[in-house]
Amino acid sequence: MNHNKQIVCISTHYWEDAWFRKQHFMSRFANNGYKVAYIEPSFSMAKKADEDKHTFQKNKMFSVTVEKKSKNLYIIKPPQGIPLWSHPAINKLNYIYFALMLNKVLKGLKFKNYILWNYRPEYAPALKYFDFSKVVFDLTDDLAAYRGQNNKKYYYIKKCTEAIIEKSDLLIVTAFTLFEMYKNVTDNICLIPNGFDSDLFSRFSVETPDDIKGIKGPVVGFIGTLFSFLDYDLLEYIIKKNPDKSFVFIGNCEDNVKERWLEINGNSNVFWLGKKPKNEIPSYLNSFDLCINPFIVDDVSKSVSPLKVFEYLAMKKPVVSVNMESLQNEEVAEYIYFASSYEDFHKKINYAISEKKSFGSRLDYDVVMKYSWERLFKKAEECLNAL
Repeated sequence: MNHNKQIVCISTHYWEDAWFRKQHFMSRFANNGYKVAYIEPSFSMAKKADEDKHTFQKNKMFSVTVEKKSKNLYIIKPPQGIPLWSHPAINKLNYIYFALMLNKVLKGLKFKNYILWNYRPEYAPALKYFDFSKVVFDLTDDLAAYRGQNNKKYYYIKKCTEAIIEKSDLLIVTAFTLFEMYKNVTDNICLIPNGFDSDLFSRFSVETPDDIKGIKGPVVGFIGTLFSFLDYDLLEYIIKKNPDKSFVFIGNCEDNVKERWLEINGNSNVFWLGKKPKNEIPSYLNSFDLCINPFIVDDVSKSVSPLKVFEYLAMKKPVVSVNMESLQNEEVAEYIYFASSYEDFHKKINYAISEKKSFGSRLDYDVVMKYSWERLFKKAEECLNAL
C-alpha cells in the first residue's frame, strides 16, 4: 500500500453526535497510528444549529475550524454553506467551496498523499481539490432513495454516488442489496455491515433506571431517533392491539413527525422517556423484554443495515422487525423475528415474548460478536491494506 498512514474522512455526522461507523472506524484508525482528519458536516448560513446539536454544531460563517482531539486525531468543521442548498447547482457550489477551504487547512496540518475516506457523495465534483493517493467510498445506505424518486434531488445524489464509485479505489457497502447493486460496477468491493460497541453493549448486570422501574411489564422497547422512516401506522396498530404491554421509547423526535408521534404517545401504554446518555442505554435495554425495528418497508429500508438491531442482539434481547432485505441476508437473521404484515408483527411480538426464556439459550453469541465494531474494523483495515 503506497501511501502515508494518513486518512482524511469526510463524514455525515459530527464527532460529538451519536456514534456511528464513521466515529468507530476513525477512532480506531487513530489508535492504530494513523493520522486522521475527521471532516464534519455543515449547515446553511440561513439556518440556526439544530436544537439538540447546538453544543457541537458550531460551524463558523466563513472559516474552517480545527480541534486537535488527540495525538493522531483532528476534528475539522467546514464553514457554513450557501443558502438554497437543496438545489443541485447550489449543492455542487457548496461542496467545491468546502473542498477548496479544507484543502488549505489540510496542507497546513501536513496532510499529503492520504487516503480520502468518504461518506458524502456530494463531494464528487470536488474530489480534484484534495491531495489524496487513494479513495475509499463507504456507502452506508441507498442514499439517493432517501430523496424519493423521479425528482432532481434523487437524480443528483444518484449521479454523485455513481461518480464517486467510479473514482474510488475501494467501495465498502453496508448491505447485501448494495453489494448486489454495485458488484459489477467496481473491481474492489467489500461488504461490511453496521455493528455494535462491545464494550458498551455487554453490561448485563446494571441497575434499572428510576424512570422505568414503575413501568408494568412486559416491556416492548425501541431506542433511537423517532424520524420519518419509521412506520407510525404500524406502531399505532401494535400499541392498540397490545394494551397489556408497555411500549417504551428512548430517543429524540424529529420535528417533521412530532405531530403524528404525539398522537401515538397519547396512548396510556406508551412511555416516551426522551434521549438518554450513551452510557445509560444498556441499562434501559436490559429492562426490555423485547425490542422492535418498525421501519417503513420501501426502497430505503431494503438497503439499511440497522445498527440498533445489532445492539439489541448484543444485549441478548429478542427483536421483532419488519422485512428488510439486507438484514434478512445477515448471519444473525435466524435470531430475528421478521414480520410480513401489521398483524404478523403483532403475532410475532406475542410469540417472541412467549419464548423469551429459551431465546437466550438459542442465541449464538459467537455469531453476534462478528458484528462488534472491533471485528468489523479489522475487516475494513484488511480491505484497505489490500489496496
